[in-house]
Amino acid sequence: MNEKERRDGVRFIGWTAGLFVLVLFFGLVDLSVPLFFQSRPDFYVSSLLETGWGVLFTFFVGIPLCVLGWRPGNASAALLPVAAGTAVLVAAIAAAQPKQLLIAAALLAVSAGIFALYGSAEPEALRMAGRFHWPTLALSVVALPVAGAFASDMAAAAREGRSPVDLTWDFDHWPVQAAAALVVPLAGALLSFRLPGWRLMVFIAAAGAAWFGIVSTVYPDHQGSLGTTIGWSSIIWAAVLAGSTFHKDFARNRP
Repeated sequence: MNEKERRDGVRFIGWTAGLFVLVLFFGLVDLSVPLFFQSRPDFYVSSLLETGWGVLFTFFVGIPLCVLGWRPGNASAALLPVAAGTAVLVAAIAAAQPKQLLIAAALLAVSAGIFALYGSAEPEALRMAGRFHWPTLALSVVALPVAGAFASDMAAAAREGRSPVDLTWDFDHWPVQAAAALVVPLAGALLSFRLPGWRLMVFIAAAGAAWFGIVSTVYPDHQGSLGTTIGWSSIIWAAVLAGSTFHKDFARNRP
């Protein structure tokens, strides 16, 4: 397989999987629920659960995959679906909902296919992995305990069958709400390796965290909300994360 065929393969996977997740898997639709649920009262109670689904599958799966379709050399974009798949895997186990493992398997399989195409070419960018951006990694570590505590509560809600029970494609939103929190520090940790395109992906991950924080501060009492305090903290954290990408080089193993 030559270089053009590899890049075309990455483009095909990126556009096909990305648009599927954004449209048919309702990433964009669920992300926008808080903007229009006033005209659909049936969405009011579950609006934050819808948002969590939208955040996970828009910012951490759909958009990054479409970026790969546009620029197949952007290896960092392939890391966000890895983070999402891992987050769903952990949430599925914690929530005792094995059906969710299908989502995790699909996300990880897509990422594996992309990295298989990269690996066959052994690009210089991947061989240079390990040049950490320490501010991004540090902020991810700081976020992990908060994300873990929130995810634990969401997983408990799934096990208890807590109301509201919101389903998409017969998948319960509670475990995905847990994954939407866990994916943020996981994505940051992976992006700290600074593979090509990492800065753009950090901005996208920060936008997802900020949007979740914004809707949580607007609707702090809804089920699945971060609440006012953590919501504002998420917004501030996201802004700091995005700003940290402009920090001077903290790389190790400088070329």
